[in-house]
Amino acid sequence: MHNTAFEEVDTQVLGISCDSKPAQSAFSGSLGGIPYPVLSDFYPHGQVSESYGVFDSNRGTPQRAIIVIDKEGIIRFSKTYDAATDLNPTDILNTIKSL
Repeated sequence: MHNTAFEEVDTQVLGISCDSKPAQSAFSGSLGGIPYPVLSDFYPHGQVSESYGVFDSNRGTPQRAIIVIDKEGIIRFSKTYDAATDLNPTDILNTIKSL
């Protein structure tokens, strides 16, 4: 949806989930495709999510989160969300533009 707008500000969007690659493919297919790469944090389970502080060990899954990392590898923005519907791509894009 907003993928082109992110590309225009030289931003690479990536998704990360703790699901296996086959589960990710099935999910992507059910949505008619996802316009950005989705990485698997399946094994060791949640290690990447844990390193960014967004893994919920009580549920065994990562929280929904947006993390903006600059080209030097510095985290410039991090926010967790209760539901996918709380994610507002325009707000995230404006945050990136303000950095």
